[in-house]
Amino acid sequence: MEKYKTEFKLKVVKSFLASDGGAKLLARRWIVPEEKIRTWVSHYRLHGIEGLRPKRSAYSAQFKLLVLAHQDREQLSSRQVAAVYDIRNSNQVVVWRRNFDEGGVEAFSKGEQRRTNMMSERRCPAPPTPVITASAQALREENKRLRAEVAYLKNCKS
Repeated sequence: MEKYKTEFKLKVVKSFLASDGGAKLLARRWIVPEEKIRTWVSHYRLHGIEGLRPKRSAYSAQFKLLVLAHQDREQLSSRQVAAVYDIRNSNQVVVWRRNFDEGGVEAFSKGEQRRTNMMSERRCPAPPTPVITASAQALREENKRLRAEVAYLKNCKS
């Protein structure tokens, strides 16, 4: 559910960019939290009108690690790194950081696996697919593990 329409966000952002007032004044005028105005302006500056439109996304473990590594390397706030990567909810970056600090790379893999399991329970059974041999499956799993390991080591270097 979107609380604010794209047209309204654009009107507020343009008002801010036209120097009709700062975020605090516009927040009172439009009855919008000041933080939302700052977020909208950041997204608009980086992504244009698309940055104000609704977006629903599922992010891979590799993407989450990339975002966290960028945040560490550039010493950005969660709001700033969310704007750069067009993540509409900057709190999501905070959650990723907490999960990573508590469980490492595996915390991201578990979340994807749980979501995949939940989605497959809800869907109709898929049509039969070609049989994947055990060795091919083992190679895929090893590849996935090695990718996560490389991403983790890159994160440690930064």
